[in-house]
Amino acid sequence: MTTAADNTRGDAGLARGLAGVVAGRTAICSLDGDLRYRGYGIEPLARAADFEDVAHLLLHGELPTAAQHRAFAERIRSAAAALDRTVIEALALLAAREPAATPMDALRTGVSMLGLLARDDTPGPPEALVAAAERLLGQVPALLTAWLDLVAGRPVAPWPGASLAPALLQRLTGRVPSPAAVTAFGATLVLYAEHEFNASTFAARTVVSTGSDMHSGVVAAIGALKGPLHGGANEKVLEVLGAIGSTDRVAAWLEEQFAARRVVMGFGHRVYKDGDVRAKLLADLCRDLVRGTPDEGLEGLAGRVEQIMLDRKGLRPNRVYHALGLPVKVFTPIFAVARMSGWTAHIIEQIGDNRLIRPLSLYSGPPPRTYQPLASR
Repeated sequence: MTTAADNTRGDAGLARGLAGVVAGRTAICSLDGDLRYRGYGIEPLARAADFEDVAHLLLHGELPTAAQHRAFAERIRSAAAALDRTVIEALALLAAREPAATPMDALRTGVSMLGLLARDDTPGPPEALVAAAERLLGQVPALLTAWLDLVAGRPVAPWPGASLAPALLQRLTGRVPSPAAVTAFGATLVLYAEHEFNASTFAARTVVSTGSDMHSGVVAAIGALKGPLHGGANEKVLEVLGAIGSTDRVAAWLEEQFAARRVVMGFGHRVYKDGDVRAKLLADLCRDLVRGTPDEGLEGLAGRVEQIMLDRKGLRPNRVYHALGLPVKVFTPIFAVARMSGWTAHIIEQIGDNRLIRPLSLYSGPPPRTYQPLASR
C-alpha cells in the first residue's frame, strides 16, 4: 500500500522551524560569535549607550551626533506625547469591555488602529518609512501605558518630558526612577532592541515582502512576540522559580524536567551555545538592584537555577524587570517597545531590497485519491 510518506520529496532537505537556514541578508545585526548592531559589539552599547543612541543606529545606520541625538529623542518624545485621541477613546471602550485582555493584545490592536489613521496601506519612500518608524518608537510605549491606565480605571497620564527609558519607567511605576533603575532598565531596552531574523522580525519581513505596509508588518511581529516560545518566555521565569520554591529543590526539580524532556521556559535561547550574551550583561545589574532587598533571596534561587542550566544547557534567564518592581504582565510589552527599533529597521531594509518570502513545504498527507460524488459516498 502506498503511504503519505511515499508521496513526499523525502526529509533530506527539511529544516524544521527553518533551524540553521539562511533566509536572507541583513546589514542590521549579526550573531556571528558576538551580538553586534551594525558592527558595534553589544557590550559597550549596553554599558554606555542609551536607547535613542541604539535606535538611531538601527534606523539610520550610524550613531547620532549630539545634535542628532537631541532631535531624534525629541521626535520620539513628541510622538509619545501626542497619541491620537481616537485611539485612546477606542482603547478606553475595549478596556471597559475586556479589562482582562493582555497588554500585548492592546498593543497589537493599537498599532493596527494607528495604521488605519495614518492610511498606511502601501510602502512609502525611504524617508517616509523612517518617519513612520520614529513615530512608532514613541507611540508604542504610549499605547502600553495608556492601556494600563485605562484598565486600572485611571485617566491617561501625560507622557513625561524625558528620554524613553526614564519616561517609560516612570509611567510604568508611577514614580520618578532612581539613576540605578534607569541604567538597568535602559540596558534592557538596548539589549532587546534587535536580534537578527528571530520569529517576530521574520514575520514582519514576510508580511512586507508581499508589498504590504509597515504597520501591518509590526502587527504581525507583535503577534509573534506574544507567543510563549518567543517574547512570552521571559514571563515564565517567575513561574519556574515559584514551582521550585527553595534552593535545595533546584537540582532535583530540574532533573525531573530534563528527564521528562520538558522545556524550562524563560531560560535560554537556541541561537546561543554558551549562554545568551544579553543575560550575561544583565546579571550583574540585577544582583546590584536586589542587594539588601526582600528579592535578594529570590535572586539567590534564580542564580542556582541559572548555574545548573548553564552547566547542563548553556542557558541563562533575565530577571531585571522583576527586580525593578514591574509586574509580569508588562515584561513582554516592554520587549516589544525595545524591539520596535529592530522591527522597523528590518521592515525598511526588506522593502528597500525586496523579494517575496515564499518557502516550500514537504507534503505529508494522503496519497492521490479519486473524488467521489456526494451521492456515491
